[in-house]
Amino acid sequence: MQHLPKKLDFEGAHNFRDMGGYPLPEGGVVREGLLYRSDHLGRLTDADQELLGELGIRTVVDLRREEEIEEAADRVDNPDVEQIWLPVKAEGADVISIRRGMERGEVNSEQASEFLKEANRLFTGVFAPVFQDFLHLLLDESRYPLVFHCSAGKDRAGFAAAMTLYALGASDEVVMHDYLATNHCTANYLDGMIDGLEDSPELQVDPEAVRTLMQVVPEYLGQAVDIIHGERGGIHNFLESDLNFGADKRAALSRLLAD
Repeated sequence: MQHLPKKLDFEGAHNFRDMGGYPLPEGGVVREGLLYRSDHLGRLTDADQELLGELGIRTVVDLRREEEIEEAADRVDNPDVEQIWLPVKAEGADVISIRRGMERGEVNSEQASEFLKEANRLFTGVFAPVFQDFLHLLLDESRYPLVFHCSAGKDRAGFAAAMTLYALGASDEVVMHDYLATNHCTANYLDGMIDGLEDSPELQVDPEAVRTLMQVVPEYLGQAVDIIHGERGGIHNFLESDLNFGADKRAALSRLLAD
């Protein structure tokens, strides 16, 4: 599993990866070439449009807030690709606005960490209906191949990916491996961002605060997982009771996405 996930070579997206290949119970694996997760698609190039076509993407699911889309709307040139908006309006997961707060000297590393922890806690509560809608989208075979994303592709997309993997029966280890993969998928991009801060001395940005914001650690997703296990009766009960995704729907999803 150390070689997973498979990152795609997009010029304008830095965290676009195939969720296929992850091990599932009884020797199964997640099918490749059907489900992808990413950061936003607002900077895709002409070459990236060709790659989207080669992947056969039929559906793009955008989990961002309206303000984020206004700033960097997805560039998907093919009119046949269905674009679905499922906003998770958690300010703590909006890395763009938090980064601007950092640039004004208003947000430090500790505060950024708390924003992300709180966002993950909210995913299990007030925003659970959005993730319920997302999982139900995945039951429609005609939507595949499908890519879902938020802004950086790590918090809202990370929770959506975790719930998908859990629904397929993946272990805690597999779910966390996929979650933490953001760090190595975006390492070069983040290093370039940090280096660029040296060219903007007018910005009052602590590089470590930027790293805190743009990376993931187990404690972020762990906030949600702890609530699910401690207050919601475990993952299967959470899927069934909070996301209306019981055993029959999990089995249907497995027929679509598991080999």
